[in-house]
Amino acid sequence: MLNTKKNKLWLLLAAAMTMGVAGCSDGEDGKNGADGQPGGGGEPGTSGIHIDMAAEAVANISNATYADGIITVDFDLENKQNIGLYGLSAENEYHDFRFSLAQLETNEGSELKQWISLLNETTNDAGTTFEQGFEQIKNCADCLVDHKDGTYTYTFDTNLTTTVDAAGVVFDPALTQRIAIEMQFEYASGHELAENAHYDWIPSTNATEGVETRELVTLETCYTCHQPDSLKAHGGRRLDLENCQSCHNGIVSDPNEVSVELGHMIHAIHMGPEREGKDAEGNVVPMPYTIAGYGGDHAFDYPAFPTKPFMDCAVCHVQDEELADKDLWLANANANACTGCHTDSPAQHKSDKNPEFTCTDCHSVEVHSEAAKPYQAAKEYSVEVSNVTIDAANLIKFDMKIMDANGELVAKDEIYKQGYSKPYMVVSWDVEKDYPDYNQAPYSERRIDIKDETKATWNADNTVSVAVTINFPADIATRSLEVLPVLKVCFEEGTDKRTACDADNAYPAYVQTPAYRTVLGDAEAVVGERRSIVDDAKCQSCHSFEFYHDSNGVNCMACHTNDKSLKGNGEASNGVALLKSTSFMYKAHKAKGHDNGHGGSGTILKTDCTTCHSAVEGYGGLKYGFELGRNAGQAHTIPSTQSPTADEAVKTWYASPDAAACISCHQKYLSDAAMSHMELNGAYIGPNKDKAAEDLSDTLGNAKDAKEACATCHTPEKIMGHHGFTL
Repeated sequence: MLNTKKNKLWLLLAAAMTMGVAGCSDGEDGKNGADGQPGGGGEPGTSGIHIDMAAEAVANISNATYADGIITVDFDLENKQNIGLYGLSAENEYHDFRFSLAQLETNEGSELKQWISLLNETTNDAGTTFEQGFEQIKNCADCLVDHKDGTYTYTFDTNLTTTVDAAGVVFDPALTQRIAIEMQFEYASGHELAENAHYDWIPSTNATEGVETRELVTLETCYTCHQPDSLKAHGGRRLDLENCQSCHNGIVSDPNEVSVELGHMIHAIHMGPEREGKDAEGNVVPMPYTIAGYGGDHAFDYPAFPTKPFMDCAVCHVQDEELADKDLWLANANANACTGCHTDSPAQHKSDKNPEFTCTDCHSVEVHSEAAKPYQAAKEYSVEVSNVTIDAANLIKFDMKIMDANGELVAKDEIYKQGYSKPYMVVSWDVEKDYPDYNQAPYSERRIDIKDETKATWNADNTVSVAVTINFPADIATRSLEVLPVLKVCFEEGTDKRTACDADNAYPAYVQTPAYRTVLGDAEAVVGERRSIVDDAKCQSCHSFEFYHDSNGVNCMACHTNDKSLKGNGEASNGVALLKSTSFMYKAHKAKGHDNGHGGSGTILKTDCTTCHSAVEGYGGLKYGFELGRNAGQAHTIPSTQSPTADEAVKTWYASPDAAACISCHQKYLSDAAMSHMELNGAYIGPNKDKAAEDLSDTLGNAKDAKEACATCHTPEKIMGHHGFTL
């Protein structure tokens, strides 16, 4: 192969040598220098660096040709500085380098098109289940040619016209074919190189532009909830969605004949514990997606998909104009994807399933988009608060209106109240200081149930008059005051039409409206806001319209204040009762799906703070929401220990804010030296300064008075660096 690619580094070296020769062409010769030392790191006839010396590898397939059943592919390997990586070898024990093949097939008479793998292998003794096979360079040393500059040529050992595929797939050179690279080098030192690449083309015409493909979702959309490290499948070998697509198709399954086709598998996994089916007797039972892996059967029965409504397909199927097939899922042509959620024996069906059924024979995909309509409607509703007063006896009064997009007032019977879910107006102050102290005013005393007749009166015109006594600070008129609506309006299920909440088809959805904020004693005052910490848009892009409970945006802090009391958290191995904080920071860091490493799901790698935290433009550049030193004067409730000794009881402690941020994740693993380091730098952690008294009011003051110096060294850049990421 003619290699026309020039390495920028070698061009610079060549230019430098030319200049050196020109510079010595005039004048007297200087003295001969001493002999140079032998060179190292390179080999005769090579350019670039050896691949075993690379910190990372970037693969690219530049060309492919087909003749007489044989595919030949040209590819190159570089580092991130575009320097070629030579030395890929079949003889090197660490060089696990593979190629896969798949072709795009279209079902006759339907819109369904799907990648179907080639080189398939059987996965059970009966020869009835299959997985995609690979060509590996270690099995054919003569197939690989190293051009010694980071470019390579590989000639497939398989003749696609004579080989009989185990799954019966017949290679068709007139169809779009995908060649995929899969490399994973695991050196004895612990260093790894992993990379994927793909190349789509039609062998019969050698066309690469305008070829048929299948693009429904992007990996970037998956990163809305996941992170790259959590989607490195099969031990870190599979990185790119295109590689996933070509392998996880309608041909492949596990040895128990459970489909692992990508659409089926992704839908089934995300159903988590909500997936149901019918047992042999026809009873509806939990049926989590279970597949046979190398370590045995694995059931995806843990909380998985965080959105509500559950069928909000648009969370993944975004309207991205660059996706050629962004609307293909709307055709609902693949029944295998449907049974990912509804199981192979849908619980909703009252009769036995027709083995040949197609979901679209009876159902429209619109049923999925309709599920979001109540939430979309509620997003346009608003709550107006007016005439706010607080008298000397701490009686707060205000009037309010709950209105739809046209200004029409919502009736009392259209406001939802059942069990834990109540229509609240949450009153807070000191918003800029992380809301009121819990010891002064617990959130249970600041939440006003507007359907409680002792607290609110519904007037004939559907306005509401509220009057409640709350333990306000004496100078409440000079402090920021917030009244936050947290309430649901009922709609007819699957519509934007409002209805009474006792109707059979009533579906409640939270109103999404800004809180009312003011300073009662100064109408012209600029009302304080909480410093930028969490990026609300990032939370909502993953969780969609509704969070765990009481959801009007990301308002958790109004109730889950820093010093909110601890609650039970099971028992330690020695039988001692454990406690955990219920503050927003602690709960967010410890939430299922957010946690990782020490027993978490790995879905959200919370070590990458930018997953949730904000980054806003400020004086001198970006201000990050996890910057330390911005919350002085606050106290956080924490348990005294996460790992009690045999005779130790867990107690309520307080911590200063920066220390609490670290403890919320690391307390169980912190050494005495680490705790001492924080305290020596001004942090407070404990019952009180001398660790003797048990008066919590004193400890609260100790935590508030702490003068932490953490931010001096622990900048956002360094915090990210400690967790293995960069800004």
